[in-house]
Amino acid sequence: MKNLLTIIFCIISIAVSAQTNDCGCFDGIGSSKSDKPSLIIEFGNGITVSVCGFEKEKRSENEVLISEFNVFNCKTGKQLVEYDALQNCIVRKDAEGLSIAELKYLPVGENWEWGYVKIGVQQILVKEDKLVVLDQKPEFEKVKIDKKRLDSFLEKIRGLKGVGKLDDPEKIIARLEILALNDNKEAKEVLYDFKSYFNCKIDGAIAEQWKDAVATVERMRK
Repeated sequence: MKNLLTIIFCIISIAVSAQTNDCGCFDGIGSSKSDKPSLIIEFGNGITVSVCGFEKEKRSENEVLISEFNVFNCKTGKQLVEYDALQNCIVRKDAEGLSIAELKYLPVGENWEWGYVKIGVQQILVKEDKLVVLDQKPEFEKVKIDKKRLDSFLEKIRGLKGVGKLDDPEKIIARLEILALNDNKEAKEVLYDFKSYFNCKIDGAIAEQWKDAVATVERMRK
Protein backbone atom coordinates (compact mmCIF):
# COMPACT_ATOMS: atom_id res chain seq x y z
CA MET A 1 0.00 0.00 0.00
CA LYS A 2 2.83 2.36 0.91
CA ASN A 3 4.57 1.63 -2.37
CA LEU A 4 1.34 2.28 -4.30
CA LEU A 5 0.88 5.69 -2.64
CA THR A 6 4.48 6.56 -3.44
CA ILE A 7 3.95 5.67 -7.10
CA ILE A 8 0.74 7.74 -7.30
CA PHE A 9 2.48 10.73 -5.71
CA CYS A 10 5.34 10.49 -8.20
CA ILE A 11 2.94 10.33 -11.15
CA ILE A 12 1.10 13.44 -9.95
CA SER A 13 4.37 15.29 -9.36
CA ILE A 14 5.64 14.39 -12.82
CA ALA A 15 2.37 15.51 -14.41
CA VAL A 16 2.45 18.89 -12.66
CA SER A 17 6.12 19.33 -13.45
CA ALA A 18 5.51 18.47 -17.10
CA GLN A 19 2.72 21.05 -17.32
CA THR A 20 5.02 23.73 -15.89
CA ASN A 21 7.96 22.79 -18.12
CA ASP A 22 5.79 22.55 -21.24
CA CYS A 23 4.10 25.87 -20.55
CA GLY A 24 4.74 28.16 -23.49
CA CYS A 25 3.26 31.03 -25.43
CA PHE A 26 0.40 31.07 -27.90
CA ASP A 27 -0.57 33.39 -30.73
CA GLY A 28 -1.68 36.68 -29.20
CA ILE A 29 -1.38 40.45 -29.33
CA GLY A 30 2.36 40.44 -28.65
CA SER A 31 3.41 36.80 -28.92
CA SER A 32 3.42 33.67 -31.04
CA LYS A 33 3.70 29.96 -30.34
CA SER A 34 7.47 30.11 -30.88
CA ASP A 35 8.07 32.68 -28.12
CA LYS A 36 9.32 32.00 -24.62
CA PRO A 37 7.14 33.23 -21.73
CA SER A 38 8.35 36.16 -19.65
CA LEU A 39 6.72 34.54 -16.61
CA ILE A 40 5.30 31.12 -15.79
CA ILE A 41 3.13 31.01 -12.70
CA GLU A 42 1.66 27.89 -11.12
CA PHE A 43 -1.39 28.28 -8.90
CA GLY A 44 -2.15 26.18 -5.84
CA ASN A 45 -4.64 24.01 -7.75
CA GLY A 46 -1.98 22.98 -10.29
CA ILE A 47 -3.15 25.29 -13.08
CA THR A 48 -0.28 27.10 -14.76
CA VAL A 49 -0.38 30.34 -16.75
CA SER A 50 2.15 32.02 -19.00
CA VAL A 51 2.74 35.73 -19.53
CA CYS A 52 3.86 36.49 -23.08
CA GLY A 53 4.57 39.81 -24.77
CA PHE A 54 7.08 42.65 -25.12
CA GLU A 55 9.27 42.32 -22.04
CA LYS A 56 10.87 45.58 -20.92
CA GLU A 57 12.49 44.51 -17.67
CA LYS A 58 12.75 41.20 -15.83
CA ARG A 59 12.69 42.33 -12.21
CA SER A 60 12.79 38.87 -10.63
CA GLU A 61 11.66 35.31 -11.27
CA ASN A 62 8.17 36.37 -10.20
CA GLU A 63 7.93 39.91 -11.58
CA VAL A 64 8.26 41.57 -14.98
CA LEU A 65 7.67 44.99 -16.57
CA ILE A 66 5.91 44.30 -19.84
CA SER A 67 3.61 45.76 -22.51
CA GLU A 68 1.55 44.38 -25.43
CA PHE A 69 1.00 41.04 -23.73
CA ASN A 70 -1.39 38.19 -22.97
CA VAL A 71 -1.82 35.84 -20.04
CA PHE A 72 -2.60 32.31 -21.24
CA ASN A 73 -3.86 29.15 -19.57
CA CYS A 74 -1.01 26.77 -20.37
CA LYS A 75 -3.17 23.66 -20.58
CA THR A 76 -5.90 25.03 -22.84
CA GLY A 77 -4.13 27.93 -24.56
CA LYS A 78 -7.07 30.15 -23.60
CA GLN A 79 -6.32 33.85 -23.42
CA LEU A 80 -7.19 35.17 -19.95
CA VAL A 81 -6.29 38.86 -20.32
CA GLU A 82 -4.81 41.14 -22.98
CA TYR A 83 -3.06 44.51 -22.78
CA ASP A 84 -1.99 46.57 -25.81
CA ALA A 85 1.27 48.28 -26.79
CA LEU A 86 0.38 51.54 -25.02
CA GLN A 87 -0.23 49.81 -21.70
CA ASN A 88 2.85 49.25 -19.54
CA CYS A 89 2.31 46.86 -16.66
CA ILE A 90 4.11 45.18 -13.80
CA VAL A 91 2.98 41.56 -13.68
CA ARG A 92 3.86 39.61 -10.56
CA LYS A 93 3.07 36.51 -8.60
CA ASP A 94 1.79 37.34 -5.13
CA ALA A 95 0.04 35.67 -2.21
CA GLU A 96 -3.35 35.98 -3.95
CA GLY A 97 -2.23 34.68 -7.35
CA LEU A 98 -1.30 36.90 -10.29
CA SER A 99 -1.54 40.70 -10.12
CA ILE A 100 -1.28 43.15 -13.03
CA ALA A 101 -0.52 46.76 -12.14
CA GLU A 102 -1.06 49.11 -15.08
CA LEU A 103 1.36 52.05 -15.16
CA LYS A 104 1.39 55.41 -16.87
CA TYR A 105 4.42 57.54 -17.71
CA LEU A 106 3.89 61.04 -16.29
CA PRO A 107 5.97 63.97 -14.94
CA VAL A 108 5.97 63.00 -11.26
CA GLY A 109 9.52 63.94 -10.21
CA GLU A 110 10.69 66.91 -8.15
CA ASN A 111 11.43 68.91 -11.30
CA TRP A 112 8.69 67.34 -13.44
CA GLU A 113 10.94 64.40 -14.33
CA TRP A 114 9.00 61.63 -16.02
CA GLY A 115 8.32 58.34 -14.25
CA TYR A 116 5.77 55.57 -13.84
CA VAL A 117 2.69 55.82 -11.62
CA LYS A 118 0.11 53.11 -11.00
CA ILE A 119 -3.36 53.75 -12.43
CA GLY A 120 -5.06 50.35 -12.20
CA VAL A 121 -4.82 46.81 -10.80
CA GLN A 122 -6.20 43.53 -12.08
CA GLN A 123 -5.96 40.08 -10.47
CA ILE A 124 -6.22 36.46 -11.52
CA LEU A 125 -7.13 34.19 -8.60
CA VAL A 126 -8.14 30.65 -7.81
CA LYS A 127 -11.57 30.25 -6.24
CA GLU A 128 -13.15 26.86 -5.62
CA ASP A 129 -10.45 25.25 -7.75
CA LYS A 130 -11.17 27.49 -10.76
CA LEU A 131 -9.30 30.42 -12.26
CA VAL A 132 -11.14 33.70 -11.80
CA VAL A 133 -10.19 36.81 -13.77
CA LEU A 134 -11.29 39.96 -11.93
CA ASP A 135 -12.02 43.24 -13.68
CA GLN A 136 -9.40 45.94 -13.45
CA LYS A 137 -9.91 48.43 -10.62
CA PRO A 138 -8.69 52.04 -10.90
CA GLU A 139 -5.92 52.71 -8.39
CA PHE A 140 -3.76 55.80 -8.03
CA GLU A 141 -1.56 56.87 -5.14
CA LYS A 142 -1.19 60.62 -4.89
CA VAL A 143 2.27 62.01 -5.48
CA LYS A 144 3.90 64.74 -3.43
CA ILE A 145 4.06 67.99 -5.40
CA ASP A 146 5.85 71.00 -3.94
CA LYS A 147 3.43 73.92 -3.47
CA LYS A 148 5.89 76.46 -4.88
CA ARG A 149 6.30 74.42 -8.05
CA LEU A 150 2.55 73.89 -8.29
CA ASP A 151 1.76 77.59 -7.89
CA SER A 152 4.43 78.55 -10.43
CA PHE A 153 3.02 76.16 -13.03
CA LEU A 154 -0.60 77.27 -12.53
CA GLU A 155 0.46 80.93 -12.75
CA LYS A 156 2.16 80.17 -16.06
CA ILE A 157 -0.98 78.40 -17.31
CA ARG A 158 -3.16 81.40 -16.43
CA GLY A 159 -0.81 83.60 -18.44
CA LEU A 160 -1.26 81.37 -21.49
CA LYS A 161 -5.05 81.53 -21.45
CA GLY A 162 -6.39 82.32 -24.93
CA VAL A 163 -2.88 82.50 -26.41
CA GLY A 164 -3.95 80.52 -29.49
CA LYS A 165 -0.79 78.41 -29.79
CA LEU A 166 1.29 76.43 -27.30
CA ASP A 167 5.00 75.76 -27.74
CA ASP A 168 4.98 72.49 -25.79
CA PRO A 169 1.42 71.15 -25.44
CA GLU A 170 2.66 67.64 -24.60
CA LYS A 171 4.32 68.79 -21.36
CA ILE A 172 1.39 71.00 -20.41
CA ILE A 173 -1.17 68.21 -20.89
CA ALA A 174 0.95 65.76 -18.91
CA ARG A 175 1.43 68.17 -16.00
CA LEU A 176 -2.26 69.07 -15.95
CA GLU A 177 -3.06 65.34 -15.93
CA ILE A 178 -0.88 64.47 -12.95
CA LEU A 179 -2.22 67.48 -11.04
CA ALA A 180 -5.81 66.51 -11.89
CA LEU A 181 -5.12 62.97 -10.70
CA ASN A 182 -3.82 64.57 -7.51
CA ASP A 183 -7.24 66.26 -7.12
CA ASN A 184 -6.22 69.78 -8.11
CA LYS A 185 -9.51 71.36 -9.22
CA GLU A 186 -8.05 74.16 -11.33
CA ALA A 187 -5.75 71.82 -13.28
CA LYS A 188 -8.63 69.45 -13.91
CA GLU A 189 -10.87 72.23 -15.25
CA VAL A 190 -8.14 73.49 -17.58
CA LEU A 191 -7.41 69.95 -18.79
CA TYR A 192 -11.04 69.20 -19.56
CA ASP A 193 -11.53 72.55 -21.35
CA PHE A 194 -8.05 72.51 -22.92
CA LYS A 195 -8.89 73.67 -26.47
CA SER A 196 -11.25 76.44 -25.42
CA TYR A 197 -9.08 77.59 -22.53
CA PHE A 198 -5.99 78.09 -24.68
CA ASN A 199 -7.98 78.86 -27.85
CA CYS A 200 -5.87 76.35 -29.74
CA LYS A 201 -6.37 73.47 -32.13
CA ILE A 202 -4.84 70.08 -31.36
CA ASP A 203 -4.66 67.07 -33.63
CA GLY A 204 -2.69 63.90 -34.24
CA ALA A 205 -0.63 62.56 -31.33
CA ILE A 206 -1.36 65.60 -29.14
CA ALA A 207 -5.12 65.12 -29.55
CA GLU A 208 -4.77 61.46 -28.64
CA GLN A 209 -2.67 62.33 -25.59
CA TRP A 210 -5.32 64.81 -24.42
CA LYS A 211 -8.17 62.31 -24.89
CA ASP A 212 -6.21 59.66 -22.99
CA ALA A 213 -5.40 62.11 -20.17
CA VAL A 214 -9.07 63.02 -19.71
CA ALA A 215 -10.06 59.34 -19.86
CA THR A 216 -7.49 58.44 -17.20
CA VAL A 217 -8.72 61.16 -14.84
CA GLU A 218 -12.31 60.05 -15.43
CA ARG A 219 -11.41 56.44 -14.60
CA MET A 220 -10.31 57.44 -11.11
CA ARG A 221 -13.78 58.83 -10.40
CA LYS A 222 -15.46 55.43 -10.87
